[in-house]
Amino acid sequence: MSSRLSFGFPLSVAVRTDVGRVRTNNEDSHGHAWLDDGSLFVIVADGMGGHEAGEVASGLAVRVVEEIVGNDTSADPRERLYNGLLEANEEILREGRASNTSGMGTTAITGVFKGPEIYIGQVGDSRLFHIRKGQLVWRTLDHTRVQMLLDTGEISEEEARSHPESGMLTRALGHSRMADGRTLVPDVLDEPIEIAEDDTVVLSSDGLHDLLEDWEIAQMVAGRTAAEAAELLVEAACDRGGHDNVTVAVVIAGTRGQDYDPDFEPDWQQEDAWDEPPGHAEETYDDLPSEMGDPEDTEVELRTEPEVEAVSPVAMLAASEPEANGRGMFMGIAALGVVGVGALVVALLAAAGLGAWYAFG
Repeated sequence: MSSRLSFGFPLSVAVRTDVGRVRTNNEDSHGHAWLDDGSLFVIVADGMGGHEAGEVASGLAVRVVEEIVGNDTSADPRERLYNGLLEANEEILREGRASNTSGMGTTAITGVFKGPEIYIGQVGDSRLFHIRKGQLVWRTLDHTRVQMLLDTGEISEEEARSHPESGMLTRALGHSRMADGRTLVPDVLDEPIEIAEDDTVVLSSDGLHDLLEDWEIAQMVAGRTAAEAAELLVEAACDRGGHDNVTVAVVIAGTRGQDYDPDFEPDWQQEDAWDEPPGHAEETYDDLPSEMGDPEDTEVELRTEPEVEAVSPVAMLAASEPEANGRGMFMGIAALGVVGVGALVVALLAAAGLGAWYAFG
């Protein structure tokens, strides 16, 4: 575990990764670094493409994004995250062509912690959770077909948890286009989220949140140090079956997260907050093929996650989900705040053909 003051604000970080109980190699990668200006950079990347290829893609994403984000700390963190994710995408595409590795790619969730502010960038279904008093305050939305169906009201939160297309990504680093045919664009929050003292932030690959509910993640980190929370989360995912690699980075605004308070209700849980998740960059998908496309748009075999039997929650938690957390806790990650990106996307739309769902394995 590493702890420092960032712009006078205490931060501690710990990371834990595990191959899981089914896979034979770990395709997840992660990184964190204290930057020259005192901010903290954290990234979790979940590779795909099979043995070696997936870990190469995720490793490239971590290295390239960290290098660009840390290169000029006087520049806007949003611009650095956006450029870093774009350059990582290009680097993975180049490596895929050079090694003839079809389908190599990765997700990425990354943040720059600048005192109490967190600037967030995302591609894929790795997530960031903001937790206070053992309850979820905010989290990112996935770039998946299931999230699109949720956005359009075609399925419910309950149906989303066991949907057969839960592994279908709509964008991933190492793929030149998104599922709707547009050139790949990273999602960068246009304004930072703000954390308070003793808040906890969790960045994770889907090996964690595929097996643990949001409310369980929130309660598990309550009252714990970053190192204790990261270890407990990874162990819980492995105990649930560990069908995938699992990587967790935990950042606490202090040395220990706040204890669980069942009576605490974050403001955003109010009823009117659910009409339209603020800032979520909603995607549109019409007449899309069902096959996965590789970086050069040739067809490859669709891959899906192995089936995992349901198991009971860990004994330390309540047997049922608390009512205050029973609605999935979805809050949106905002549309890009980088000037000129919209114009670039519009210019490229005409040339872009239809993409495909990316099956994350």
